[in-house]
Amino acid sequence: MLVKDVMMKEIVYVVIPGRRKDALDIMQKKNVFNLPVVKKGSKKLAGAVSLNDLLNNLEEDQLALLVNRDPLKVSSDDSIKKACQIFVREKLRNLPVVENTELVGIICIDDIVKKGVFKLHIEEPCGKYMKTKVAAVWENTPLNVVLKIMSYSKSLSVVVLNASGEITGMVDREDIIKAGEVVSEMKKKDMATSEEDDWDWETRSTLYIGMRTLKLPKKPVKDYMTREVVTITSDETITECAKKMRKYNIEQLPVTEDSNKLIGIIRDYDILKALIDIS
Repeated sequence: MLVKDVMMKEIVYVVIPGRRKDALDIMQKKNVFNLPVVKKGSKKLAGAVSLNDLLNNLEEDQLALLVNRDPLKVSSDDSIKKACQIFVREKLRNLPVVENTELVGIICIDDIVKKGVFKLHIEEPCGKYMKTKVAAVWENTPLNVVLKIMSYSKSLSVVVLNASGEITGMVDREDIIKAGEVVSEMKKKDMATSEEDDWDWETRSTLYIGMRTLKLPKKPVKDYMTREVVTITSDETITECAKKMRKYNIEQLPVTEDSNKLIGIIRDYDILKALIDIS
């Protein structure tokens, strides 16, 4: 199976020159977290920009200065295994597909799992590839804090628990970005004069920096989580897991046993590892 067999030809991208607002607006509208960047008036790949790039550089408004100029990429004739290896190694979710420096498509983990793996017969059990360390939060944790927890734990999603420790839902980055609002903010920065100036306090000037950023509500995560949690058992196969992800349009499944006891989580990333092993 090749990249061209599963890639998307309808490409979501952002153009430079441009501003951070342009990328944030597209990310929120399309529910994506990493965008290829092309030069205005062409499809020539200029780089890529992620939601983390935008959130970690709040004072920079010029999109061109936020772009990773040397993004990883694949060609349409590359094997799916090569794309999987990059996804797993680099913890990416999508890759630009490029021919002669021109952007011709996008391949996502979602495409591989839901267009490819679900058709295969991978009989390895989910328990072999699941993660036993699961990021979880209390259902009354503020949404903006949940995003921090996801960032620190490098998790794409978290399981939501009630006061009794029972699973009541899940929340992922898509839920969070839908709940956020792209807003304009003004940040004040003092521009000091020389330290030798005795009248520094009189001559100090102030620069106001305009920024567009994603503002999250401080309401509890239970107001935004997905309540109908689809689970899987450790002895179900990787193919069965891929079929559930395709059917319910999800990226991860809590793994349970013994009356719904949580023992781990399996992500679409983990399914790619199984595909690499049998290729």
